[in-house]
Amino acid sequence: MAISGMKKKTIKIKSGLYKGLSAKINLAGEVYLVDSEDLGIERHIIVTRIYHKGEIVSSHEFDYAGILNEPAFDKRLTEVIQKQQHQAIQAFKLGEIAQNKTYGDYVKKAETLIRSNNQKDALKLLTGAMEHYAKNPFIVSYQGFLEATVNKNYSKGVTTCREAFKILKEQVPFGEEFFFPILYLNLGKAYLAANKRKEAYASFQKGLEIDKENRDLICELKKLGMRRKPFFPFFKRSNPLNKYIGKLSNRLKKQKSLAS
Repeated sequence: MAISGMKKKTIKIKSGLYKGLSAKINLAGEVYLVDSEDLGIERHIIVTRIYHKGEIVSSHEFDYAGILNEPAFDKRLTEVIQKQQHQAIQAFKLGEIAQNKTYGDYVKKAETLIRSNNQKDALKLLTGAMEHYAKNPFIVSYQGFLEATVNKNYSKGVTTCREAFKILKEQVPFGEEFFFPILYLNLGKAYLAANKRKEAYASFQKGLEIDKENRDLICELKKLGMRRKPFFPFFKRSNPLNKYIGKLSNRLKKQKSLAS
């Protein structure tokens, strides 16, 4: 799984910008330079770039037009730059964790075992992974799904899957929705194991709203049976009008099928 903007390219750091903030972070023994710069009031853009050995490894932009007319603008701008830099660092850290080879191996092996209906070994594998990644939202999410399907511990499985969302939000308070589909997929599967089809459907649907092309989510929804949109979308599905039109539509389809 990769974060957008991770493509590397060599750059030269420019000077003479309106305001800036620099920091260094250490990740897995590697030192990264974090440089946040205001490109000027005319453009009202803050750009935060993370460098490793003279190359950009991550880049984020933020439009601060909304604060231009606020009182104490200089102080407010400094606060916004600091916040934007913190969010960019957190997003980068989680992205590096997601791309970590060891983490990737755990997930890849677990997914292979799950697809071959060897979920017990997958759970055993991820239980071992928790010793190293106890706060990794993806490992936690997969373990929750397997706890429900393998050990039939439905309550713990669903709770663990939900905990993965909290961990993700704590680590990446900005742009965390990017990672939600896989968490919704595992939560939905945990609900299915507990025979809570309505909750499973809602979870899969939420994931699909973020990633409309996610094949795994589409597949799970097809297994459940995709529900048609209500005839009057501005009313609830339970509204008498939608119920009546739905029944009438089904009746006409049956009559047409018998006549053909």
